[in-house]
Amino acid sequence: MAGITREMREQAREELGWEKRDPERYDVDGIIRDAWINGNGSEETWKAAVEKHYKRFMVGDWVRVTVQTEDGFTEHHYGPIENFRKANGNHYRRNVTNPHSAFLHPEHTRSHVVPLAELVEEINDFEIVTEWSQVHKGGPQHNYGVYHCIGMHGPYPPPATVMVIHKASGRKKRFCDNCNTPQQRTGLADEALFYQRNLKSTILALRADPTLITGPGADPREVWEKAPADEARDFADTFPWLVPAPAAELYQQWKEEQSRACAAA
Repeated sequence: MAGITREMREQAREELGWEKRDPERYDVDGIIRDAWINGNGSEETWKAAVEKHYKRFMVGDWVRVTVQTEDGFTEHHYGPIENFRKANGNHYRRNVTNPHSAFLHPEHTRSHVVPLAELVEEINDFEIVTEWSQVHKGGPQHNYGVYHCIGMHGPYPPPATVMVIHKASGRKKRFCDNCNTPQQRTGLADEALFYQRNLKSTILALRADPTLITGPGADPREVWEKAPADEARDFADTFPWLVPAPAAELYQQWKEEQSRACAAA
């Protein structure tokens, strides 16, 4: 671009580096143009230009796509961005800071062309715990209380350094720094999705009749039989994130009533 020199680009990259920003995620020429060539070079002008020319998504970034199924379920699918598209579906001929859509191919669903406004960075769906005492809390005694990384290692995996928690389901896994990758993290969400798909009949039953979860249990003498309410409560204890909200509220009330009854007995 005319008027922008190599020295200006180097200076702008250094400025971004000092601010602990990744220059690759910014349109450096756009920042220079708005802040230094057309702007007055002030700190406010620089900040506005940096914000304007930030590339929220880049090719290779892992993102989440939300899919609504015909039977009324919401599914989250993850995959890397392969390229960007215009509103008409055609490819861009050059790099742009704010493309219209992204094309990605999640592992467990069909390919998608999704407007950028509908994408979510995969990291937003996970909590990353790095405190050693929390990562290894309750660790195995046979290994001096230290959990191993469950990533792709040989027979001697290193100690875990992070605990990754899928926010929606509460499922967690421990990885070393090298294995704490988008693909490994989203495996947790994929597991939660498989449970949701396999347990649809129970979820639909609780949607249709939330009171099922507070129904009478089986006769204690029938040890080999479980009442539908017992099965619903077992389901809620094992997969709490899949329980429809009305049933979850009734179940919480039921447990509180049971606790009061036991305390009064």
